[in-house]
Amino acid sequence: MTLETALAWSIGRSMLVTTVALPMSLVVWRYISVCERSRRFHRLVAAAALTPLFVPDLVTGFTYRMTSARLIHSEVATEVLYAVLLLFRILALQVAVRMILRSSSLSAEALYSWKLLRNGSTSWWLSWLRFEVQGPLRIPLIAWIGGALFCFQEFETAALLQIDRHPITWSVWLFDAHAAGEPLSHSLLFASRSMVFQVILLLPVILLLPSRGPQASTDTSLDSASRSSPIALCILFAAFGTLILWPLWTNGTEALSGIRALTGHGNLTQRMLLFLTGRNDLALRFQQILYSILPATIASVAVLQLAIGVRALDRPWLTVLAVAPGLCGSLVISLTLLAVFQTPLLNAVYDSWLPMIAASTLLMLPRALLLVVLLEVLSPSTSIHSAGLLRVAGGAAAVHGRNLIWQLDRVRWLIATSVLAHWCLWDVAVASMLRPVGFEPIVVRLYNEMHYGRTETLVAMTFLALAIPLGLICVAAVVWKRLPEKNDS
Repeated sequence: MTLETALAWSIGRSMLVTTVALPMSLVVWRYISVCERSRRFHRLVAAAALTPLFVPDLVTGFTYRMTSARLIHSEVATEVLYAVLLLFRILALQVAVRMILRSSSLSAEALYSWKLLRNGSTSWWLSWLRFEVQGPLRIPLIAWIGGALFCFQEFETAALLQIDRHPITWSVWLFDAHAAGEPLSHSLLFASRSMVFQVILLLPVILLLPSRGPQASTDTSLDSASRSSPIALCILFAAFGTLILWPLWTNGTEALSGIRALTGHGNLTQRMLLFLTGRNDLALRFQQILYSILPATIASVAVLQLAIGVRALDRPWLTVLAVAPGLCGSLVISLTLLAVFQTPLLNAVYDSWLPMIAASTLLMLPRALLLVVLLEVLSPSTSIHSAGLLRVAGGAAAVHGRNLIWQLDRVRWLIATSVLAHWCLWDVAVASMLRPVGFEPIVVRLYNEMHYGRTETLVAMTFLALAIPLGLICVAAVVWKRLPEKNDS
């Protein structure tokens, strides 16, 4: 199979799947808008719609690898399985885009007034097309482009499902070629061919993304949204069940058995002593996960600070420059930085964490900007100052002020940092290409072992890689919530 064949399959799949997902995301988004009348239910539905974005691709590919193996004699069925898994992820991404981006200031009334001036001239048609693209079509177009880029760049799920060279993707083809010893110059040349399609998609985003304006009226009437509620619920249940419930159901029991195997033999006291002294497999895996979390956390803090700075400056051209590298995908960024850090100027830091951290920072910057907007990380300083005044008032007001500061500032920082660190931790391309020689991130170990079959120990390691960061986040939340403010006496 040639790179041209893999590119053709990837382009066709990305355009088809993201087109199918677009009307589905509209139905789900309308339903979420209706649920705003009940705040708790609105949050629950929104969380269910966005959760597939946070499920590691590695877990999805591992869960459905055996399903792909049973479909080895049906290339069409394997491709359909992969397309369905991508569909639900793209659906969540497009819902997130619709929730985050503001619509254009061009209202439906303004567009109707322009249509009344129709004279059939070329200038009128060009203006009409520009108004439509910058008006009602702006958010759907950005959502479609974002889904197409996501589908085109996907790597981990395809790599694990590719039992008999299906599904065909350019990312797996290029990664395998590079791992097989292809010279870096050739790999970069191959990557540049894939960039042609990505640049074509990125150009409209560069033109449309900076568009700003007040929230215009959108077609989210209660009647139309209520009629689509059963369809929206079915879509949400299918996505949530496929990417979350089924992996938990199939891997839960094996994870517990695998953890028992990692702790070794003997009674509970002996197992705890072995763990605390680092002399059993569970302790070794725990250490490996902690070491993997550290560079991911550093990158997440750095990229969040950059995103807040870019957002605060509010310069469209700066935003475009900031997000452009990350929108090229982890494989292209990894290969590019691999070449950059092999130059004489940076070769001294090639065998360090710096290449990994730099690649993760560039890759996560577009997502960090979306999180800054979605979570409203930049809270008004006046609100935080007022909450600080309550804290120093004493009594019940101090408790209320502490809770307000937690809700307005700290919890949003913690969620944004945790989500970004989670995405950095589970990126295979960056970790495998740019890691130091003496360091094996947990995601690289899992990726390599998942190709050789399903074992209880492997499932347990995957569970720990998900559970340990979550536990650390809970501990950090408890500690940070109780920390005093700088201005406290």
